[in-house]
Amino acid sequence: MMFGTISLVSLTLFGLLHALRRRQEHFLITIEGIHLKVKRGQPPQALVCHCRQLMQDARTLKGTVRGLKKGNGVVLSCSRSIPASYRQDIQLFWQQQS
Repeated sequence: MMFGTISLVSLTLFGLLHALRRRQEHFLITIEGIHLKVKRGQPPQALVCHCRQLMQDARTLKGTVRGLKKGNGVVLSCSRSIPASYRQDIQLFWQQQS
């Protein structure tokens, strides 16, 4: 009984956190190998082109690039599955565009 209650509470919290994160999302880009897809929103075309160029160079990237609404702006969040040097490159590009 206790395990069932804990499981239900955990599942509910996970669902709420997921819903809140999706509401914060301005855009979502997925990268897998040589495939790049804009899953949600409309990221700046320059960012999509930059990610596509990195993807062409690496050919093994896999992960997500999210634009999250924060105040009046958008902050970038890259998944940890993208190597640190590529995440840094994407972040620096984003900062130069803003």
